[in-house]
Amino acid sequence: MPANADAVEMASMDDSKRAAGGLQYKVTKDSLKKMIDCYRQRKYIEDITYMKDELNGSEGLRDALQTGIETGASALSIEGRKMAFGSNHKEGPQRTKFCDLLLAALDDFMLKILIGCAIFSIVVDTSFATPETIGHAWVDGTAILFAVAVVSGVTAWSDYKKEGQFLKQQQLEEGSKIVSKIFKI
Repeated sequence: MPANADAVEMASMDDSKRAAGGLQYKVTKDSLKKMIDCYRQRKYIEDITYMKDELNGSEGLRDALQTGIETGASALSIEGRKMAFGSNHKEGPQRTKFCDLLLAALDDFMLKILIGCAIFSIVVDTSFATPETIGHAWVDGTAILFAVAVVSGVTAWSDYKKEGQFLKQQQLEEGSKIVSKIFKI
C-alpha cells in the first residue's frame, strides 16, 4: 500500500485503532479541521469558543497533541504525526487541459452568433443555389466557421502557454518558500 494511502487510512481511524497503532493523540484530525473551519467562518470568537469548549483550551490542545510551549513537537514524533493527521503539503494547481480552454474560448457570445450565422449561411446558400453555383455555395459559411476555429484555437493556445508560464513561475516561488526546521534538544 502506498504511503499516501497509509496516511489516509490512519487519518480516518477512530481513537481506539489509533491508540492500538501506538499513536496516543487525544485529538482527531476531524476536530482539528473543525477548529480551522470555525476560524475561517467566524464572525466573532467561534474558533476560540470551540477550542475552549471542545478541546479544553490551548493547554488542552497542547496536551492532546503532545507538544510543549518551549520544546514544541518531538523530532521523533514527526512520522507518527504525519500518519495520524496527514501531511500539510499542499499540492500545486493542476494545468487546465487544452480542450477545456478551447471549449471556454468557444463559449464567447459573439463566436456563438458567428457559428449560428455560418450554419444558417451554409444551409440557405446550398438550399437555394442554382445548379451552376451549388459547387461553391458552401464556401462563405465554411469560411466563417474556419475563422471561428482559428480565433478559438489561437485564444486557447495563448491561454495554455500563459497558464504554463504562470504555473512554472508559481512552482519556482513555492519551492523557495519551503522551510524545514527540526530542533534537537
